[in-house]
Amino acid sequence: MADFTSTVQGIANSVVGLIKALIVMFVFVNILYSTGFDPIGGLVDLVESFLDGGFSGLLALLIFVSFAG
Repeated sequence: MADFTSTVQGIANSVVGLIKALIVMFVFVNILYSTGFDPIGGLVDLVESFLDGGFSGLLALLIFVSFAG
């Protein structure tokens, strides 16, 4: 019975992990592709949102790029 319980818990944990990963992916896709089917426009909008903040926005952009690379 303990074997069955651990198997069910493993499957449930896998499903929950997959759902969490999909939610995170959809959030990032929405940020990058906020203009619909124009990925370049989405990236430009993302960079412009950082640059509109002035110097602090530029620093935030540099920190963001350092994490991405």
